[in-house]
Amino acid sequence: MTPVTTIVHFSMPVQNADRFLAFWQDDIRPAVERQPGLISGTFHRYLDTDSPFQFVNVAHWENAELLAAALHTSVQEMHDNGIDMFEVMRELGVAVSQNNYTEAVRYQGTAAT
Repeated sequence: MTPVTTIVHFSMPVQNADRFLAFWQDDIRPAVERQPGLISGTFHRYLDTDSPFQFVNVAHWENAELLAAALHTSVQEMHDNGIDMFEVMRELGVAVSQNNYTEAVRYQGTAAT
């Protein structure tokens, strides 16, 4: 099975960005980190307040099947703990765009040495 990189863009009203970041760190991240197949991830915050996406999450998974299972299980675990992820995101006006990729070309700059 091929490793997968998922890139998830989050947009929302700018005034809700700090609340969303806290929700992601406190609730979503721990649920995802417990899932089998997660290799690593980095959650990025925008530099420009006019950016259409306030946050971008880039996560690497062992394969697409484990990623799909992890997403389902994470949402279910949060629900079991009394957190409706979709309701919180609706309240904060969060829109999500997720795309999954396999590696095509690896490259490295001179600063990495």
